[in-house]
Amino acid sequence: MPIQTDFLPAERLPRAQILGQARQVGDSPALVALLDTAPGMVALLNLERQIIFCNEACAKAGGLAEKADALGMRPGELLHCVHATDLPGGCGTSDACRYCGLMQALIGGQQGKASTGECLLQCRNHDGEISAEYAVEVRPMPELGAGWQCYSLTDISGEKRREALERTFFHDILNRAGAVQSVSSMLAEEDMTAEERSDFVGMLAVSARALVDEIRSQRTLLAAENGELAVEITECDSVEALKGAADTCQAFGLAENKQVILLPGAQSIRFSTDAALLGRILINLLKNALEASGAGMAVTATCAMPEPGRVRFSVHNETVMPDHVRAHVFQRSFSTKGTGRGLGTYSIKLMAESYLGGQAWFGSAAGEGTTFHVEFAI
Repeated sequence: MPIQTDFLPAERLPRAQILGQARQVGDSPALVALLDTAPGMVALLNLERQIIFCNEACAKAGGLAEKADALGMRPGELLHCVHATDLPGGCGTSDACRYCGLMQALIGGQQGKASTGECLLQCRNHDGEISAEYAVEVRPMPELGAGWQCYSLTDISGEKRREALERTFFHDILNRAGAVQSVSSMLAEEDMTAEERSDFVGMLAVSARALVDEIRSQRTLLAAENGELAVEITECDSVEALKGAADTCQAFGLAENKQVILLPGAQSIRFSTDAALLGRILINLLKNALEASGAGMAVTATCAMPEPGRVRFSVHNETVMPDHVRAHVFQRSFSTKGTGRGLGTYSIKLMAESYLGGQAWFGSAAGEGTTFHVEFAI
């Protein structure tokens, strides 16, 4: 019976044939030593996209004791990509693999085309899930057989991390600072009534608070990325937390021409958590939903106890995510808002799961819209 696949062929060669191909390729001590000194990962794949040879960097990236342990694996399996276990066929067979930069490069390699690019992977390690970004280079190897190719991966996660943090920081901070400057300029006008001046003073206070909040948000994310975020556990109420996040979005102008509606069935649940971090997560959930919504649309939010001892927050908007967006939602560098802006949903998952011990996920379907959930133990 054929193995299920939603994308590339799932069939692979058995171990004995893989070892035979590895022997056929042969080992040149000088070449092996040269490749093992390379900082990037280098691997040779057969027609079935299985590893026939890899260097030390590959084995190390996969947490393997020996390079030989990688033989027969596919790239996503070696790197512990979360989508490599979506289907029994493994790496390349999930629907999400359609939008993987590495898989796209390998398809070109099998067609005899050399290519370069980047790929974003969500990978599992002993601490949970991490986002990883790689520069990809693929070279076809037709002299070894049809569909054979060599690929190299260079970890550019640090570079992408800095790029995303810096671009997001400067973009959002400049927006907030621009609002402060604009209102301050208006206040400098002399022909203004006392009532008008009072209104502008109020606007200036809101803009200044938004600017400080944006700086704190970036500082929190940077600390979380560096593993330095301190968690302070206090008692909080689920409905109050949601209302506070919604009020913040309204006050800072994030919901302009849109509505944030707290559903009447929202349950008031007392539980222990870091109230500041929870607030940051809920604000980001609402902010992302508002950014995805058009003028006149409504974003709804609720909280409930799905089972004893658990509290779940849900934020819904009417739009549906395209497939390529769904595949990369929680990855650090991916964003529909432009290069380097992919931190909103990434920060939600990072703080909810790595610091508050919760879970973050979403669903998006035609006729239903998109709903993000975060859930925590009480």
